[in-house]
Parts: sequence; structure tokens; C-alpha cells
Amino acid sequence: MSITETISDFRALFEAAEQRVDIDALQSLAEGWAEVAETAPPISCTDVYTGLATRAHFQRRIHELSAEVPDASGGHALAVISLPPPREGRSHRWTLLALVGDTVQRTLKGTGAMAMYQSSAIHVLFPVNDVSLLRLIDCRKSVEALALETLSPARLKFYPLSMSVSLTALQEGPPDTC
Repeated sequence: MSITETISDFRALFEAAEQRVDIDALQSLAEGWAEVAETAPPISCTDVYTGLATRAHFQRRIHELSAEVPDASGGHALAVISLPPPREGRSHRWTLLALVGDTVQRTLKGTGAMAMYQSSAIHVLFPVNDVSLLRLIDCRKSVEALALETLSPARLKFYPLSMSVSLTALQEGPPDTC
């Protein structure tokens, strides 16, 4: 919510109570709003259900990395952890998606990986190294453990980071085999 909307709501509260606006309270509100706004993740880059990257942000990062000169360390790759489709409805429950997002962020923390959820699959852009590979395997196991019957078996597939392969993997959805 913007600062303008926040202050308008604040003013409406005082009007409804038939009291004059308390300037000290208004200052505290503005300071609190600014403090939270500094630490909040950017809305346009973060999926509201999972807390992971949005598709647009994820694809932009793939384009950025594809344009870079590869380094000697092996560069980046794309991993897709495909989950069984939901048994009821078009999507998994939002509470489960929030748990999936938290689990992915926790298990991949510190690896330099970026993740996105789309079409019952977790797409992970990661630097190719032993630590990232081990954490991806741990991530798949941890996601399966959240809801054994709902998210198992999860399949893990890797794609090299080339523009054609990576974008094809995003457009086609989760792979059929591991």
C-alpha cells in the first residue's frame, strides 16, 4: 500500500472518530511505513504466493546471464523440480505454495540461486558447483517432505544455460522424466 493511501486511511480513522489528526501519531505512522518499505521485497519481482521470483524477473535474469561472457567456474544452469499436479483444482493450495517457497529459499540460501514456481514446477537458476548441486537435491527432498502424498515424487532435471534451451524449458513446462 502506498504512503498516500496509508495516510488517507489514517485521516479517515480520525474523521470517523470525530477527532483532530494527531501529528505525533502521523509522524510515527510515516516512520513505520518507511521502515517497512525499505525491508519489504519488491512487489514486481516477487510472487505473492511463494515469495519466489516472478516469471518476468526470472526470465530477465536468464537473459542477463546468457549475455555475459561465461567464466571458468562453469557458469549457470537451470534446474526444474517438477511436482505432481494438484489433485483438486488448477493449482496447489496457497498455504502449500507458501511452504514450498519458504522451503526453497531456506535450502538454497547462500548458493546464489534464484527460483520461480510455475505450472507445478520449481525452476531454479543456479551457479554450477558442488554446493549448489547438493542443495538442489536437498531442496527436492525437502519439498517432497512437506506433503508426501501431494508433492511426491518430485523429479529433478537439469538444463545447460543456453538461451534456446532455457527459454524452451520455461515455455514447455515441467519435464516428463528425471
